Amino acid sequence: VREALAPEDIVVSDVGAHKVWLSRLYPTPVPNTVVVSNGLASMGIALPGAIAAKLVFPERKVIAFCGDGGFLMNVQELETAKRLGTAIVCMVLVDDRLGIIEANERRIFGRAFATEFGNPGFVELARAFGIAGFAVPTVRELFPTLRRALDLGEPALVAVPWDHRANERIADKVP
Repeated sequence: VREALAPEDIVVSDVGAHKVWLSRLYPTPVPNTVVVSNGLASMGIALPGAIAAKLVFPERKVIAFCGDGGFLMNVQELETAKRLGTAIVCMVLVDDRLGIIEANERRIFGRAFATEFGNPGFVELARAFGIAGFAVPTVRELFPTLRRALDLGEPALVAVPWDHRANERIADKVP
């Protein structure tokens, strides 16, 4: 993701395991270019937050960095992005579960409960809202797909498969 963006471009992250990975591994050479929901950590902030960031900084590229659970909480804002012409990219990490909650439940209770769910086809969902949708079938295709979406000049969604097992390595780092 860092390679696809200029230093002044903006990433707005939803909450979840991906927020922890982003916070630990994403270099931010320019202050205030990564926005995360901390404190009460409300799910669903990335998409509306990215729309707001693009309205305030129209010259910058903006990514909404979402897990599938948080993204689906405010999916209707794709219509807002389209209507307002905000050229944001929703990068949705798809693991069909509330990953960090599941990892913490397994760590604390030895099992997880009600953390898995079914997802729509995200490419088709994006198209239903009138925006471009892309799937990333392999890691090698992430960068070119993300660049293509960022260069469209209109809202787009990039669905990225995510292996939830990686979340277990960070679950004990999150309260």
